[in-house]
Amino acid sequence: MVPLLMKSAAALAAVAGLALTSADDFSQSAYGDELLTSLSEADAVDHALRVFERSDRNGDGALDVDEYTALSVITAELAYLNGFVTIETGDEPGLISLPNTAPSALPQSEQVRVAAVAQHAFYVYAGFDARIEADEFVKAQTTLFKAADRNGNGMLKRNELGVFAQRQAGVAAGA
Repeated sequence: MVPLLMKSAAALAAVAGLALTSADDFSQSAYGDELLTSLSEADAVDHALRVFERSDRNGDGALDVDEYTALSVITAELAYLNGFVTIETGDEPGLISLPNTAPSALPQSEQVRVAAVAQHAFYVYAGFDARIEADEFVKAQTTLFKAADRNGNGMLKRNELGVFAQRQAGVAAGA
């Protein structure tokens, strides 16, 4: 676990590409100041590709289990600390607040859970080659999008955004 934590800490800024801020201070945030009111599937795909590019730390065109797990833990930690997830689309990132989550540090037990779930998911998505390439990563993210799109209209709004944010962050419902 220590190498994962060291890798996570070193990759915090690089993978997430984000600086920590308070959820109460959106207007002065490095993230931009816009809370998203909707998210299209195309924007979710754009976001997934941007995240994939930054997460491929060794530049080999695929995520290995350590890169994928670090991404998951870092995303969860930032979501816990900030109370929101950042979605990068177009020129300006947008924010989606996590429902019913007050900003706090990610408990160690939750970090272990997120890492275990991420490692399991990695092998589901990676298949026999133990690598997640960009198209596989986008497919996994599109699956999360479609699961949150309860009315199937290709656009997330209101409660659907909260569900998507929770799944992006790996945050358990009600956490």
